[in-house]
Amino acid sequence: MSNSDAILLHHIIMAIEQVERYTRGMSESEFLSRSMVQDATVRQIEIISAAASNISLEFQNAHPKLAWSKMIGLHKKIVPEIFSINPASLWNTVQDDLPLHKQAIKKII
Repeated sequence: MSNSDAILLHHIIMAIEQVERYTRGMSESEFLSRSMVQDATVRQIEIISAAASNISLEFQNAHPKLAWSKMIGLHKKIVPEIFSINPASLWNTVQDDLPLHKQAIKKII
């Protein structure tokens, strides 16, 4: 693993953990009613997507079990082309996708 890949993976883990802090103990209805938390979460997902897209192809190919394309596409999943957040999709990403990405990355670092 190159140093830059290690740094990018660290950024992904830190962003996921930040989202976990933002949403800890929060119900879906509370999350959906708190636009500041949604905005902060979107920012961290932007970081995750950007970092994942900059991981070297060599590293991605060496670790095909990580869902690279899904991680890279997280931002597009929650912010469609019309530039508005899909709050329900954002909540599902927080609850379903991020924990899986974190677990998979932690296994290899």
